[in-house]
Amino acid sequence: MDIDSRLAAIEETQNKILRLLANRAPPEPSVMTLKQAAEYVGFSPDHFRRLAVEQRSIPFSRPSGQQKGKLLFRRSDLDKFLDTSAMGETAPKQPGRKRKSKDIHLW
Repeated sequence: MDIDSRLAAIEETQNKILRLLANRAPPEPSVMTLKQAAEYVGFSPDHFRRLAVEQRSIPFSRPSGQQKGKLLFRRSDLDKFLDTSAMGETAPKQPGRKRKSKDIHLW
């Protein structure tokens, strides 16, 4: 193989590598908004918000530090949630309001 054909082969390989790099999808972010996280997990944003905020099944943070505001989720937490839900495990339930018994005793 002469030098010109070797250089042409190297240049062709470089062009293939550049095309592959240009077509590569961008990496997923490690921190996601509510909408991105819901899409990542496969739930609607409303259902996902209920799981995170009301049921406390999914850890989240609020950058504002307030009770209301934007919710942020870590991808590692979402992966753990998906793993535990795939295994059939559920998060421990929060104690709820106790209801009064409506038992009728006839003696």
